[in-house]
Amino acid sequence: MLLVLRLLGPVNQLLLVIDTLQSALSSLSRMIGVVTIAFGSSDVPAQAASTAVRLDEVSFRYGEGPRVLDDITLDIPSGQRAAVVGVSGAGKTTLAGVVAGTHLPEAGTVTRSSRTAMITQEVHVFAGTLRDNLTLAAPGATDRDLHAALEATGAASVLDVLPDRLDTLLGVGGHPLTDAQAQQLALARLLLADADLVILDEATAEAGSAYAGQLDRAADAVLAGRTAVVVAHRLSQAATCDRIMVMERGRIIETGTHGELVNAGGVYSGLWTAWEAAR
Repeated sequence: MLLVLRLLGPVNQLLLVIDTLQSALSSLSRMIGVVTIAFGSSDVPAQAASTAVRLDEVSFRYGEGPRVLDDITLDIPSGQRAAVVGVSGAGKTTLAGVVAGTHLPEAGTVTRSSRTAMITQEVHVFAGTLRDNLTLAAPGATDRDLHAALEATGAASVLDVLPDRLDTLLGVGGHPLTDAQAQQLALARLLLADADLVILDEATAEAGSAYAGQLDRAADAVLAGRTAVVVAHRLSQAATCDRIMVMERGRIIETGTHGELVNAGGVYSGLWTAWEAAR
């Protein structure tokens, strides 16, 4: 018994080290992925001006696993805001990754706008000043541009709590930001990137319902006048989009406007009824 008790401490410490190693491996994989995307995606054809995204019989699987996307064909016209909804595991995030170019399909073709930007629910605050965090997306941006982006996304008030305003250090060892502020920062960075096609994969999910309205307004400011694919974790987000695509088991099973799908009495109608009842 004494030996077991003596082993508990070292074993717990070992588990913490393993957790750190796994996190480091995940971070390294992302860095390699970014480098690969930067140098390996130049051959992706740009879509015609009238159509921002086209998927033709696209399928995808992770490794040797089952198909996560199965024979997806869709067109998203330029300027349209399309929402993707469905239960967990339906393939929504994978579809967003394929549209963004972070996943290469095993079959089919993808064409998209040449200037594409994506935000996932896992937003990042980089070690550096607020100015550094924003100009990552637009190195030539002036302070006026940065202020305008913060104002448009509702993050101008963040400056008031930062001791050195744009020169305040953020990230590890710097001034902490709330989840909502970090998401506003990511949206402001996306606005500065000025992409033609924007993909939001549950990009306002992590801050919780308390800031839902504020972040939805920030997202609206970013998406104004752009083509967008929105993986919606709140059906109220989907309802404001021009078109809604309902996914189930890797396929798009319903598509239409909010009103059309509610009146159709199908899967989306059931999801909307459950959403309304829970509010």
